Amino acid sequence: MAEEPPIRRIVTGYDRDGKSIITMDGPAPNRNVRPHGTVSTVIWGTDETPCEIWSEEDFGLRENVVQPPPRGSWFRIVEFPAGGPGRMHRTDTVDYVICMAGEIDMEMDDGLTIHMKAGDVMVQQGTNHSWINRGDVTCRIAFGLLDGKTAPDGRMGGSMAGPGAQDLTPLWDLPEDAAPQRLPPIRRVVTTRDSDGKAVVMMDGPAPRRELRGRGNLSTLIWGTDQTPAEIWSDEDFGIRNSDIPPPPMGSWFRIIDYPARMTGRMHRTDTLDYIVCMRGEIDMELDDGAMVHMNEGDVMIQQGTNHSWINNGDEPCRVAFMLIDGKPQS
Repeated sequence: MAEEPPIRRIVTGYDRDGKSIITMDGPAPNRNVRPHGTVSTVIWGTDETPCEIWSEEDFGLRENVVQPPPRGSWFRIVEFPAGGPGRMHRTDTVDYVICMAGEIDMEMDDGLTIHMKAGDVMVQQGTNHSWINRGDVTCRIAFGLLDGKTAPDGRMGGSMAGPGAQDLTPLWDLPEDAAPQRLPPIRRVVTTRDSDGKAVVMMDGPAPRRELRGRGNLSTLIWGTDQTPAEIWSDEDFGIRNSDIPPPPMGSWFRIIDYPARMTGRMHRTDTLDYIVCMRGEIDMELDDGAMVHMNEGDVMIQQGTNHSWINNGDEPCRVAFMLIDGKPQS
């Protein structure tokens, strides 16, 4: 079977004059082949919240272990080969999951299976699961793992009991002529546990909270957190919260933005670490002094609090996923 192309990783930072620059741009180097042919590539990580965004360290070179550090995170991409067997496991984390390419089954307790296709996203809240690729091609998945709470004391003796399935919120209405609607709504799967502690699907349907912004881009909130370790034992739909661009202190946002064709940009920055995946199409990101970087479908980026502007110079809309983590302000 042919090897999958390497993952292009772009990292932003600052020069000595404090201007936003690209500090790295090339194949993500920390690539580990697991048993049965699964390939795991660490893109970046953190070990505190608010996280470090003013360091010259390449956090993508850290040891590739499954559970993030206490109060930390991992951003990794895993390639599941066709026919590879699964492995049941869980971590006390909230996982932001993006199916980038291919298709895959996620098996949970009692054989419950969720089928994911390219473009689907998932929020996993500390549930038992196993990834099984029953297709004919490799499946590539991006994972943002945030340190989560352990089972709370006093709830069935600190057991794994959870809130169970919840009602799906309807899609928020948009104007009929909204240009980004040329891209379909985003399928969002959310997992949790039932009262017996077994992994179940909490929600499965279109992510409801869509907001059409002034320049025509469409922002869809997938999930969020407001503390570290993150809450993974609640029945709240964190994907329908009111959301400013920066996340809450000690928190995060997972959102997806559709940029319409021929969209102009707007320069801005936040004190955040941003894990970014270009899910569909192409887009340009402008930094200080007009410096530009072009992203293609499948490229990923680490943005460390830098000035930037997203510009779609193409003839088709572009869909980009953003995982924003609260970062340190400049001292």
